[in-house]
Amino acid sequence: MKLFGERGATQISVTDLAQAAGVARGTIYNNLDDLAGLFDLVALELALAISARVVRSIATGDEPVGRLAAGIRLYILSATRDPEIGRFLIRFGLSAAALRQLWTGQPLADLIAGRAQGSYDFTDDQLDAVVAFISGAAIGAIAHTLERPELSAEAGMDAAERVLVALGVPRADAREHARAPLPPDPAEAP
Repeated sequence: MKLFGERGATQISVTDLAQAAGVARGTIYNNLDDLAGLFDLVALELALAISARVVRSIATGDEPVGRLAAGIRLYILSATRDPEIGRFLIRFGLSAAALRQLWTGQPLADLIAGRAQGSYDFTDDQLDAVVAFISGAAIGAIAHTLERPELSAEAGMDAAERVLVALGVPRADAREHARAPLPPDPAEAP
């Protein structure tokens, strides 16, 4: 992930990979069919790990608007707590199909449920644009907070609030959801 984040999806050689892993080039050749497949695998594994962590954290929430706000904040926090993840998401989050999956699981379900209960104002035809808007807002906040990590909590709240307002949630309600205490992070449990 670090190499891809630094050099790009197609700029890594077997030598680079072997050096980073601390193994011989032959080990890479014996265990990897192609480097393009490795990028897809790394992106998918990262998307699944982040999604699982966020979904476990927000699982106790019973309201889709609150879950969406918390999910946005947790995605941003997870990326800024590990700058390598953050850089990888900034570089590939809008282009790699596997990383777009971050926004098609629980966030998509919360968008649909929130719209069904009248919390959001968008049409069926706008759903893809809404998902792209949310992912863009989150990646923008990640980029901002990698430069100033002390702002990650505030940036996450601001991004969640702006997304909710854009979706039609009244400003005061959006602010309340975006600034509500986050559920415990299961990765930080003893």
